[in-house]
Amino acid sequence: MARNHSDTLFSMAEQLLLIAEHEKERSQEDVVTHLICTNSRQSLSNFLAGFLLQRNIEVEHPVTLLSLLEQCKSVDARFESLNLASVHCKNEPHDRNYCLEPEQVDACMKIAQQARVIVMSDTPGY
Repeated sequence: MARNHSDTLFSMAEQLLLIAEHEKERSQEDVVTHLICTNSRQSLSNFLAGFLLQRNIEVEHPVTLLSLLEQCKSVDARFESLNLASVHCKNEPHDRNYCLEPEQVDACMKIAQQARVIVMSDTPGY
């Protein structure tokens, strides 16, 4: 059951990140930055939560990007490379706010892309 749910989260995360990436490719005057922001944030959340559920780890509440990342770090040291310092909403349990600055949304999208790489690659044997 958890495996199916994590696969669904991964699929949704991938779709959201693709939407953000496609939006970023538009001409600068046509880019909708809040679309990149919300899709990147939700993608990151889904990748992190899916990683935990895949390993049968219950997600702790209240759920924030920072709390999900901390849980992932406790399971896999590769998550230490993710730095949420540039993510303004990392402590927010909701997604009602969004960023409008292109540099800010670029940073969030890059973090979601880094999370995808970690989550979708095999955990190395130590």
